[in-house]
Amino acid sequence: MRASLSATVSLVTLFAAFPYGAAAQDIFTTEDFRQDREHWTDPAYYRHNTASEMRRMGEDPESYGTTGTGVDGSREFTTPYPFATAWEHYQAWLEEADGGTQHTKDTIPDWSGLWEHARGTFSGGQNPMSSTVAMLTPQYQEYFIQDVRAEAQARPWWAGAFCLPGGFMSSVTNVDEFIITPEKVWTLASSVGVNYIRWIYTDGSGHSPEELQYPKWHGESIGFWDGDALIVHTNQVKGWLGGPSEYTVNLETVERYRRMGEIIEGEITLYDPEVFVRPYHATYNFTLETETRPEFRPLYVTCTDTNGPSQKVYLDENGFLNQRIPGEPLDWDATDSRPWSTFFDESDRRFQEYLEAGGTPHWE
Repeated sequence: MRASLSATVSLVTLFAAFPYGAAAQDIFTTEDFRQDREHWTDPAYYRHNTASEMRRMGEDPESYGTTGTGVDGSREFTTPYPFATAWEHYQAWLEEADGGTQHTKDTIPDWSGLWEHARGTFSGGQNPMSSTVAMLTPQYQEYFIQDVRAEAQARPWWAGAFCLPGGFMSSVTNVDEFIITPEKVWTLASSVGVNYIRWIYTDGSGHSPEELQYPKWHGESIGFWDGDALIVHTNQVKGWLGGPSEYTVNLETVERYRRMGEIIEGEITLYDPEVFVRPYHATYNFTLETETRPEFRPLYVTCTDTNGPSQKVYLDENGFLNQRIPGEPLDWDATDSRPWSTFFDESDRRFQEYLEAGGTPHWE
């Protein structure tokens, strides 16, 4: 009787940990996450890890599969604004600002100095990963989970590893300097092997004529001032990685920035109905740097300065990014519109073969 009671308690405990059944697997134990679609929005499927905690597991093998600190509902991803499109959103704010504040060089806000790159809630903040997944359409749920799972297993796809640009969202979050004139705002930054620059036209000239529009790495941005707050509309964005994970050429965004002392408060609403079930909203801050030594100045750098030509990076037989051996064929097609997807699919296949052959995952 005591043995039976113990077994019953064990089953109850197991069902509590995995409410959809004792035989079910979570993201850390499943052989094919695509077969688990009905559990993708369950926090327990990710052991309550946030997306950021999942990604950090690739750098900290001992944390792989541990229970996370995600708190469901800790922040709201749905935009607080009632607009259906980015353009409607932008035009409503422009109307509220009576056409915008016409600044001169003497009245333009002072955002000088060096700033720390944005810190905020792009990937979901303290919510469990399931909360972000729930904001995505079915196909992009799959893309997002594949991206985060691969990074948790130390198999990321980083554009910079192939000497490719980081895309639009990287230009939003990576800002060292704001250069402001009455006619336009520039944001500038440099990182390891990457340079970021955006032009935000505040002169009332609007977007390019529709017949001349095409997808661009950082999109095309126009804006206006509402007092000391900068409002930005961006369209014509090249589909790439970023935001919660991935976006399409249909992405349009509205941003708002305002300096509050040594903080620039930012927010962005992403409109991409192919990706999001409703517009996605994130907040973030840039903090004024206190260290201004010359060696901390941003510098123009190229990927090949630090990593060698992109051909030196390849996908090895175990599904990991590696340095290319002379004579090794390049494993990705430069004309591939979604090279990360090709990488993840092939990486999944090779990594599974590696495990079946007795290979040891990095977390063991």
